[in-house]
Amino acid sequence: MAKVIIEFDRIEEADEIRVALDGWKYRAFIFDLDQKLRSVHKYGAALNGNGEATSEEMDVCYRLRDVIREMLQEDNLTIE
Repeated sequence: MAKVIIEFDRIEEADEIRVALDGWKYRAFIFDLDQKLRSVHKYGAALNGNGEATSEEMDVCYRLRDVIREMLQEDNLTIE
């Protein structure tokens, strides 16, 4: 098993430590958001609550998924 050591020199870097350790949470959040947008676009599920999504909601969700994926790709990141 690999071991990763993250070192920070000052206590003032506590926020940076937290961001470094919480990276997986950000990835999970983006993945969940992507899946929510997918369900609206693909299955027509309403973005909020029950019911069906409007065609405008489905279009916006499709476009947002593209934007998210483009931004991730620009930074050499993936959520899959």
